[in-house]
Amino acid sequence: MDACGPEDGALKVIPGSHLNGRLDEDDKALAKAGTEAVLCPVAQGAGMAMRPLLLHASSKATGSSRRRVLHFLFGPPALPFGLEWA
Repeated sequence: MDACGPEDGALKVIPGSHLNGRLDEDDKALAKAGTEAVLCPVAQGAGMAMRPLLLHASSKATGSSRRRVLHFLFGPPALPFGLEWA
């Protein structure tokens, strides 16, 4: 909806971190160590798609803009191995 740049708390990601599967806290620290987080600014009206399990975070906004973001999660209607959606 709105543009989201560095001063707006744009998303930061650790590239390739999704390739390691599900990580525990120790693994997350190892994945972040020595890897530069990449800032992902988004223009007004643009969209951003990312892989599940990609390590990501956003900083607190420091500017005066209003950051309005729609966050959608997509997955299969039925889960395997007896798992159920909440």
